[in-house]
Amino acid sequence: MFRALVRTRMQALISFLFRGVLKKKRSVLILVLFALLMIYVFASFILLFGGMFYPLSLPLHDAGLGWLYFAIAGITAFVLSLMGSVFSARTQLFEAKDNEMLLAMPIPPGYILASRMVMLLVMNAFFILLVALPAGVVYFIRIPGSATQIIFFIAVFTLLPLPVTALSCVLGWLLALINTGTKHKSLITVISSLVFLFGYFYLYSRINVYLNRIIQNGNAVARTVQRVILPAYHLGYAVAETNTASLFLFFITAVLPFWVVYIILSKSFLTIATTKRGTEKIIYEEKEQKASGVTKALVVKELRHFISSPMYMLNASLGVIFAVILPFAVIIKKDQLDQIISMMPGYESMAGPVAVIALCILAATNFISAPSISLEGKNLWILQSFPVDGGDVLLSKAYAHMTVCLPPGLFASVMLAFILDLTPFIICLLIAVPAVMTVFQALLGVVINLRFPKFDWISETVAVKQSLSSVLTMFGSLAVVTLPIILYIYLLRDLMSAELCITLFGLLLGAASALMYRFLKTKGNEIYAFLG
Repeated sequence: MFRALVRTRMQALISFLFRGVLKKKRSVLILVLFALLMIYVFASFILLFGGMFYPLSLPLHDAGLGWLYFAIAGITAFVLSLMGSVFSARTQLFEAKDNEMLLAMPIPPGYILASRMVMLLVMNAFFILLVALPAGVVYFIRIPGSATQIIFFIAVFTLLPLPVTALSCVLGWLLALINTGTKHKSLITVISSLVFLFGYFYLYSRINVYLNRIIQNGNAVARTVQRVILPAYHLGYAVAETNTASLFLFFITAVLPFWVVYIILSKSFLTIATTKRGTEKIIYEEKEQKASGVTKALVVKELRHFISSPMYMLNASLGVIFAVILPFAVIIKKDQLDQIISMMPGYESMAGPVAVIALCILAATNFISAPSISLEGKNLWILQSFPVDGGDVLLSKAYAHMTVCLPPGLFASVMLAFILDLTPFIICLLIAVPAVMTVFQALLGVVINLRFPKFDWISETVAVKQSLSSVLTMFGSLAVVTLPIILYIYLLRDLMSAELCITLFGLLLGAASALMYRFLKTKGNEIYAFLG
């Protein structure tokens, strides 16, 4: 029974990652592009962490602090894995939609819990691999180690997912507890996710400072780690010195918390899984019913769906958040930005064009409309049965995208226009071009989703994060922005000004948007009628 549950969870995880891509009907080109994308993402993480650990390896080894190198790698892997799994732990353990169905079967609750924790272990092992692999390769290339040392390295990082999973389960339980009885579950989830996200970005922005401090004050850092984070010390010491006692102690600190958390949760899993969370008592209030137009009603429907899903908001509209933050970041870092621009001969007047490009890139990272058709799922027939033009349904999804993304983009444009010393013409471009890019992105997402819909999802997360339409929309629009930049730098710089190039780019975006609008009203209407 337990094996069947684990196999089911692993199949669900594979489906979560690849379903909709690995289909017989997919063309070879799509499969190749997806494979290249996965290789690119994995290689990016490997290079990122490899570049982080490279300057630490020799200085710490030469100072006799090789164990600190592995301890830092372990701490980094622990934090990255925890951030990647804590929200999954909450969803999988405490808010899974199939908990009651499984508990109605003759299956011990402990088996259900264990199978879900095994899936979390696999997820955490993947995150840890992204850190452990480059850390190990960098160290053992620069400082050749013995076979025993490599075996100890593999052993400690194989054990590391256990304490990560234990802590992610505890934090997931706390997040679920916070959501209990609240009226604003989506808001709390979004805020807590953003706190994690911005904490990560802050730490990453300071990484060079921390690395220099570690190199310059290695002994002080080592004493702190040894005194405060004892498991990390034993992890590093076990590998660097091939110390069996430290390996055993780390084994205990890894296995024991996991086992304790499992025992505690297994005894209360039945209560946790059947508790109704966030149920709000509704008091009826008589109100006058207001009529609205078809388009407005459809847009409101899309916006309500968007706001009710924290996962949808966090993944599909991060550019909105960063667009609001960007002007304040420019104010705080304006002196540094001016200094950087002054060091680039020939680019002293490029602050305006760079601001336009930055806002266009942020607009390209929003893909709210890309999964909007797929998210109709099995309910698609309801809208198709209404006496509503299919083109209006499709355009309402683009309008919802614009409603969310245009105001923050315009706010950022106006703020940057006041902050930066710009000419009236570049101010007009700063306001107009990112807005046109937002319209282009909204329409592009619907057009691509119309071509690559995904209605067989189990969770909305699959439709938003793993669907081909989301990936193609975001990376395709990023390519649309970066291609003119490359062309201007290498071919057009001597032929035209940056302002003229951006103007032409905006006009092309506008023309493409007009064509996509016409397509959705005509051919798109016909395609939509036969979807499902």
